[in-house]
Amino acid sequence: MKSQPMKRRITTAIVGVTAFVLLALGIPLAVIAERSILDSEVVELHVAAAETLTEINLPIDPAELAALAFEPDAPPPFAIYDNAGTLVYGVGPPEADAAVVAATRGSTSSTTEGLIVVATPITDENETVVAVLRLSESLAGAESRARLAWLSMAAAGAVAIGTAWLIARRVARRLSRPVTDLAIAASQLGHGGVLGHHEPVGVNEIDLLAATLADGSQRVNEALARERRFSADVSHQLRTPLAGLRLKLELALESDQSRAITSSALGDLERIEETVAHLLAFARDAIPASSTSALDEAVESSTIRWAGRAVRQSRTITTDEIAHITVRASRASVDQILDVLIDNALTHGDGTITLTARTITGGAAIDVTDEGSSLLAGTEDELFRRGHGTNNGIGLALARSIAEAEGGRLLVTHRQPTTFSLILLDADE
Repeated sequence: MKSQPMKRRITTAIVGVTAFVLLALGIPLAVIAERSILDSEVVELHVAAAETLTEINLPIDPAELAALAFEPDAPPPFAIYDNAGTLVYGVGPPEADAAVVAATRGSTSSTTEGLIVVATPITDENETVVAVLRLSESLAGAESRARLAWLSMAAAGAVAIGTAWLIARRVARRLSRPVTDLAIAASQLGHGGVLGHHEPVGVNEIDLLAATLADGSQRVNEALARERRFSADVSHQLRTPLAGLRLKLELALESDQSRAITSSALGDLERIEETVAHLLAFARDAIPASSTSALDEAVESSTIRWAGRAVRQSRTITTDEIAHITVRASRASVDQILDVLIDNALTHGDGTITLTARTITGGAAIDVTDEGSSLLAGTEDELFRRGHGTNNGIGLALARSIAEAEGGRLLVTHRQPTTFSLILLDADE
């Protein structure tokens, strides 16, 4: 079955209900109106019969009745019947009809079969029925009045349906427009769009639907953004370890120490797996909140890990003497942040890179310093903003996000020489 637009269906429903109500009420009302008009005609004929009775004298004299019929205020056409039901004077059936027969028994009667007939007994001073007065009138007048009433009711019904149609169109527009707008906005969800602010329309169901779609679009957009960030972060963080792994595998092909190199390569593969798992957990906001790690071990491991690249670039990585310090952060997070900072120093810095761990009130900090300058690299917010600088500014932005996810901070504490400081909470706090 072909579906209809919502606006047309609402309009059809409202107009249909209005038409049904008008028919349900109008048909009985038309019948009642016709009956009321007919009853009013009968009542008027009763009044005329009562007035005519006052003009008739006993004994019945046809000549006197004929004179009465031609007076200026003469009653409607009437007939006089005797007790036997025989026509004495006037125009009427030769023999008494049902109304006349009923009147001969002493009570006024009326009928509306074919004609409007009223029959009234004429009594003498002893209240004895001596004759019957019969007045009749055509139904044409009552039928004409009834038709006029029906036409008036039909016109009023047409006006009511027209008004209902106008109201239905307005209501349909009011109800369909927000639904149409929501449908258009919802079509953008698959492309990562977010529904804007929805102005309440006063219909709870539509407002609830809009709020639900807006909330869903926000979640979808956030999920897509996390997936994009995850893809970019993985690409950035795996670039260096994959290059090192390739180099080791190439050396293994040319060296007799293939067993040692293969073992080292397997360690690199394990680290790559840990990096992917950690970035995926970070993208899903699933980094364990209760993890702890030793900064001295993290610094030593990072120094060893990056020493080879530093040598190839004729650079040096050194560490100050570091005491055992435990902080509230996962080892994977600390390693990721240090990798970003050392990679940044090797790429954009100069001279020796120094890693220093120190205790501060409530926690500890690791300073990564090189002999270069970041005075021309922009403000701190620009340094940590995605899309700033080379490599789309992913590394520092990612490192700061991981630090904040662990409850810490990543700051630029000096511009010359360039020093980045990772601040983390004490494990016992």
